[in-house]
Amino acid sequence: MAVLETSDLKQLLHACAQGDADNRITFQNAFGESIYNYPIKTFRLSVDKAADFYIYVFEDDRIFRRVRRFEAHNGAQFKTYLNYYVLRDLFLEWQRTLKEPETISLATPISDDSGESGKTLEDLLADLTPNAADSLDGAGDAAEFKAFMEKLDPEKAFLLKLLHLGDFDLSPQEIRVLCKKSGRSYREIITDIEETRNRLSKKDEQLATLHAQLESIYGWILLYQKELGKISERLNSFAEASPHFAENRRQIEQLKRKLGWRYRQRDQTLEKVRQFRVTTPYKDIARLLNAPMGTVCSLIARTREEISGVITKVDVLREAAAI
Repeated sequence: MAVLETSDLKQLLHACAQGDADNRITFQNAFGESIYNYPIKTFRLSVDKAADFYIYVFEDDRIFRRVRRFEAHNGAQFKTYLNYYVLRDLFLEWQRTLKEPETISLATPISDDSGESGKTLEDLLADLTPNAADSLDGAGDAAEFKAFMEKLDPEKAFLLKLLHLGDFDLSPQEIRVLCKKSGRSYREIITDIEETRNRLSKKDEQLATLHAQLESIYGWILLYQKELGKISERLNSFAEASPHFAENRRQIEQLKRKLGWRYRQRDQTLEKVRQFRVTTPYKDIARLLNAPMGTVCSLIARTREEISGVITKVDVLREAAAI
């Protein structure tokens, strides 16, 4: 973390709070790497999730609204203030935004206009699922996105390609830029890019496996829910003293235990999916550019903010291509 004189630091923080772009870049270059590494070192967060936290920190001027309150009284150090007050509070605030939304059973009855529940939520979702003819035109979207990339500022387009190395090919000119910035040969850069792509490809396969596991888990949950409904309805037709009543109660308790296990399995798998990012790790981009991690974090955060819709577009196109 950079060490600045008290007067220089106060001036920098004040200018950042006022929205000065150049000083904000200076701040990110000076403290970006420390901010990026904070959740990794303190909370054992994965590298991919640390990148999400970094973006959250700078969105909506969150960090600048907080650091402007810093006063270097009684030997107080900005590093301590930043880590133990600002970043800690921001991390806990960010975690609260990641809570899983409430879910609803696919077997939930859906009432029609007459008030009668003739269909379940599963039936309704099946009716709304588009057929192949109505699906997304992947080729058209790809052409549209390519046209957008051509209109984008070359530096931003280049950084976006590096962030999504698994999806984009670099031009010979862009590879020469990497050679010049890193001081390495063309062959070394090509090898580095291919190794990075191989790692991203493996992560993509792992993510696909997790999604397949989720589909299986939800299938079991739906099956258990339906079976539980049938047995519960049948239970009402037996007297409590009947052996059939006891057997059905035993089956219900068994199904509830199985459901509980599947729900826990679902939650664990969803958390693994949330941890996954198939984008190029910041450390790999920093190595390709031969640039400090803080500088790379700063560049990507600013680029994401300026072209936030493009990042979403890339993800949509990737998902469409996988269907």
